[in-house]
Amino acid sequence: MPDNQPGTLWTRNPALAWREIEGRTMIISPTDSVLHELNDTGSFIWKLLDGVHSAEAIAARLVQEYEVDPEVARADTNALVGMLAAQKLLLRAAEPAPGATRP
Repeated sequence: MPDNQPGTLWTRNPALAWREIEGRTMIISPTDSVLHELNDTGSFIWKLLDGVHSAEAIAARLVQEYEVDPEVARADTNALVGMLAAQKLLLRAAEPAPGATRP
């Protein structure tokens, strides 16, 4: 599983095709034509994996949005990021986009 150090920024792999349908995110990996489906919380996390938000910042947003325990939010966010990165659906972001600020 890829190393998800605190503060690491991740971004969605630009080679992927994805859509949100009824609160679920459908991701198709073009290299192996596998369909990945994320539930509503996974979709919430996916949309924030933009190279600007760290896993810690995403977990904090998850706590606000879904009123879950911060430790649970961190663990779930890190688990999903690790899984998506291991499947090459996420890439490490080199730097935040110009003009972007980290939350």
